[in-house]
Amino acid sequence: MTDLKQAAARLRKQLADRLEEDGHLKSAEWRAAVEAVPRHEFLSSGIFRPVPGSSPTAYGPVLADERSDAWLALCYSDESLVTQIAGVIEPRDITGTIARLPSSSSTLPSLMIDMLEALDVRDGNSVLEIGTGTGYNAGLLAHRIGPENVTTVDTDAGVAAKARNALWGCGYPVTVVAADGRQGFSENAPYDRVIATCSVAHVRPEWVAQTKPGGVVLTTIRGGLWSSGLAKLTVHDDGTAEGRFISEASFMRARQEEPNSDNSLPAIDEGEQRPATLGADILNDWTARFILDNCMAGLSLINGVSLNGEPPSDYLLNSATNSFAVLSGNSRDGYLVRQGGRIRIWDLAEEAISKWKESGSPSVADLRIRVTPHVQQILLEKPGGAYLEKPIN
Repeated sequence: MTDLKQAAARLRKQLADRLEEDGHLKSAEWRAAVEAVPRHEFLSSGIFRPVPGSSPTAYGPVLADERSDAWLALCYSDESLVTQIAGVIEPRDITGTIARLPSSSSTLPSLMIDMLEALDVRDGNSVLEIGTGTGYNAGLLAHRIGPENVTTVDTDAGVAAKARNALWGCGYPVTVVAADGRQGFSENAPYDRVIATCSVAHVRPEWVAQTKPGGVVLTTIRGGLWSSGLAKLTVHDDGTAEGRFISEASFMRARQEEPNSDNSLPAIDEGEQRPATLGADILNDWTARFILDNCMAGLSLINGVSLNGEPPSDYLLNSATNSFAVLSGNSRDGYLVRQGGRIRIWDLAEEAISKWKESGSPSVADLRIRVTPHVQQILLEKPGGAYLEKPIN
């Protein structure tokens, strides 16, 4: 046991050294947290590792073995470590491999620390964390500001229970709640800081309402087209919040916002066709996809579908409005779009991309964000300039 403790402590120090050398760790307080909180204790159920070369990505289980130097080294690597697949499957549940999407993980420590440094907590601050996962991030917060000041919420009751056991076992009796974190947790509000380690389509008004004026909300915004941005907002007295995107960080979506898998493709003769000023190749651009996600809610993309022997087309779908845009053509011969439904997806897309290009095609990290209880605006220029607006349902 002593050898294990010494080995883990040595690896934590080495991890802190790497994070500091690479510019992630900037403060003595967070370095102390990294050196103190035993990440391996939060991974006792094992992890899944991606199978090299597999497509779609398959994962194989690796069970925890604290006697193994390789296991401890993996726990203290700067890697995201998947701990659950498909919402229910844990490493001990399978042998062999599985090709399903991850549903819970321990995020790579460098990203955790980047976010915790950006959160700018002060002694005595109260923090609400959305997306408990293994509990390791909540442990870092608890070490920094005290467990009595940390509330963490996870939608999966089993994940929350394991995190609670690990946290309390490590001496961090934080409040762990199993609930839909998009609603926040009003019982312990108001908070000085809210941090989300899952992504959402828009800043949740509940989080803003549960944050003190002058407090900070830090969350990843991500829609159905897979691009994302990490937004840091300051809450104002009038219940609005405003800030900027500080990186293109990406997290798993909140489970309640997973894309609709029941989308059906329109018939080949459905909708109205016109020449398009933009083709589907614009969707190869990370920021362009982010722009589209932030002017229309609920988009999904299906690439390269060929019907009745015709050349492959790309489909943008919006199931909530039964709308679609079918994109075909190329830069040499020109682009075509066929649209139908309650909204004209590609009309809105071309308008939004035009605004973005007129503003100089800024990257995600150059954008600003403003939210009210009813609307989220992505600001392409200085206040008063061009913006994209998406209603909050």
